Amino acid sequence: MGHLKYAADHWSNDARPASALAKSAQLGTLPFNQMEWEMFSSLLPKSMEGLTVLDYGCGVGWVAIHCAQRGAKVVGIEPSEAAVRAAVQAADHEGVLHRCRFEVTDKVVGGPYDVILAKDVIEHLEDDESWVRDVGSALKPGGTFIFSTHNDRCLNYLLEGGYHRWWCGNTRWMGWDPTHVRFYNASTLTALLARQHLRVSKWASVWIIPYNIVHWLTLLRYDVTISSLAYFDRWFGKMPPFNRLGWGLMAVCRREQ
Repeated sequence: MGHLKYAADHWSNDARPASALAKSAQLGTLPFNQMEWEMFSSLLPKSMEGLTVLDYGCGVGWVAIHCAQRGAKVVGIEPSEAAVRAAVQAADHEGVLHRCRFEVTDKVVGGPYDVILAKDVIEHLEDDESWVRDVGSALKPGGTFIFSTHNDRCLNYLLEGGYHRWWCGNTRWMGWDPTHVRFYNASTLTALLARQHLRVSKWASVWIIPYNIVHWLTLLRYDVTISSLAYFDRWFGKMPPFNRLGWGLMAVCRREQ
């Protein structure tokens, strides 16, 4: 859990499943979130038929549902009871509830799994070392762990983070989400994963050039989003060294035999 909580009107606190789903879907229309979803989903195994999947921090179930639609059997876990109710409703609406099981918990449960997913989770966790150990233990030998987080070796961290940390004096700035507890980069993640016998086989990143870079280059005079910069992510987001230089950093890992 992070050091701060979400606001009362956040989707994770909305007890009405339809409303929670609508709020989450609205966030998904933002250019960065669209590109992040496109990149993250492209890292999933090409065939998921018959695979067992754990979606840790499943939210309202979008990733779990996507995997179930591709033939996987999915366990989605999430500490927000409201989010789990929304996930169940969404999976039922999409006709894949028979392939999904959702639980209200923050523990890694069940296994062993072929694939474990954690989209934008690790930066929320106080004890990341224990969590990665639990993830590794719940994977089958040779299993796949795919996750995303935020990167302190990127242009956005330099621009936006510099403004908040040094200009505004907000030394506890942790990005757009108040529940984050730390930043990572490819080097720190590689070391953390290796200690638990997880080896990174592929990196990817998005928001390599911030879509709102005009905002920072004009000293906050103009708030402009250049959505076409998503093409830069598409072209270079899996290509070294850019695949380690975006704000949204993603990794595909294998559990060593």
